[in-house]
Amino acid sequence: MKRYILRRIGYSLLSLLLLSVTIFFFVRVTGDPAVLLVEPGASRDDLEMIRRQFGLDQPLVVQYGGFIASLFRGDLGQSFYYRTPVFELYLSRLPHSLLLAVAAMLFSLVVGIPTGIIAAVRVNTWWDSAGKIFALLGLSMPSFWV
Repeated sequence: MKRYILRRIGYSLLSLLLLSVTIFFFVRVTGDPAVLLVEPGASRDDLEMIRRQFGLDQPLVVQYGGFIASLFRGDLGQSFYYRTPVFELYLSRLPHSLLLAVAAMLFSLVVGIPTGIIAAVRVNTWWDSAGKIFALLGLSMPSFWV
């Protein structure tokens, strides 16, 4: 059992490492992040200053090391789009996300569980078919519709 738990922890850490590498490099693949931070029509010197300020003039391996070190300190960085700290954006959206999660959980408890119980008790009836159809529709809907 101890070996199994250690193996699962190892796989989890490996997954987190691969996820962090993927996120880091996808941000860099889309173009120079410094271009997003300067005003339109900024001079080349302004662009170089932004690169130095955010460490974008460093090699990618050094940038990734800084990214990981910042994550361990709890610094999620700055949003290029909103120009605010990512943690502040996360905290500002957390109440709405929790409200949506609670509403979805209540809906599944109030509608899904009774429908499942009735469909299980009345096998091969229209309740069973309706329950299956309702479940399949719910599962096949894109998450942005729900």
